[in-house]
Amino acid sequence: MADPNARAEFPDLVGLPAEEAKAKINEERPDLNVVVRAPGQPMTRDFRVDRVVLMVDEEGKVKTKPMTG
Repeated sequence: MADPNARAEFPDLVGLPAEEAKAKINEERPDLNVVVRAPGQPMTRDFRVDRVVLMVDEEGKVKTKPMTG
């Protein structure tokens, strides 16, 4: 089970390349499933505390604050 005090938001990753951001999240929170979504790619609307979605721009850089859900 995840630490209830573990970080759920990652604002410091905005602007980083997706793979670098994903690696940082996996290092800090190996319990999370990190998913990368490119512009226009479909996305589910279900809320999952074990998932972080990285929304990236056309250059593959994180464009919004990643958070669990």
